[in-house]
Amino acid sequence: MRVNFEVNQKSTPGSAQRTLQVLEVILKNGPIKPAEICQKSGLGRSAVHRAIHVLVDQGWIRHQLGNRACVATYQFDQMAVDANFSQPVQDKIYPVLKELCSAHYLHGDIAFLFSGGHVKLVESTESKVDTNINISMITSDIAAAIFSIMEPVQITRLTSRTLQNIDAQENEEIVSGNLAKRIVQARQDGNMAWSADQHAISIPFQDETQLFGAVRLRQKTTTSTARQILLFVASELQTRLPEVFK
Repeated sequence: MRVNFEVNQKSTPGSAQRTLQVLEVILKNGPIKPAEICQKSGLGRSAVHRAIHVLVDQGWIRHQLGNRACVATYQFDQMAVDANFSQPVQDKIYPVLKELCSAHYLHGDIAFLFSGGHVKLVESTESKVDTNINISMITSDIAAAIFSIMEPVQITRLTSRTLQNIDAQENEEIVSGNLAKRIVQARQDGNMAWSADQHAISIPFQDETQLFGAVRLRQKTTTSTARQILLFVASELQTRLPEVFK
């Protein structure tokens, strides 16, 4: 009975799922004929043809001249170019961060240091947080965490570029040596940077493409055990994702 149940589940996917299966096969193997799509997707002939009809109607694929093989169109390619994709390391962090934040009543943010010297918040468990915004490379605890795992020459290069467009507070943070002190403190704290009120902690990472970033954990409400909870969750994050938080 168990085998029959699994076969029935697999053989009756919804139309949207079947269309996505067919699209995936075409993207990976195209130009490809309908009969080959059936073989690679495990779907029946009628289901494949219905999916192809939908995809052609949407302009995402077309038939090649002569052999009727299916191939993705430039329209789909352009959609992919313009799309805002999640980074591979972001995809690894997301499920673990979501689980830990939910279990320990925390908020979690993901930020990246992108080329050009911009630290940007890209994702947050808190719906009210404005993502895809730039974060100060000088005053933020996220930046201090990221700097803590970078080489001195990399930090100098980035901060020198940033000096061309900073406000008075950020300038004072550099001149006074506070930025350097916060980076040193983060290294002493195991490459983790605390916020001024100790109710948020940032843990840096660097992926296989050399993209730097950080996860920030924040208390939803101020508690007497805030520091202990944040340290525990930060440790769990590092333990669960050792390939990310090296």
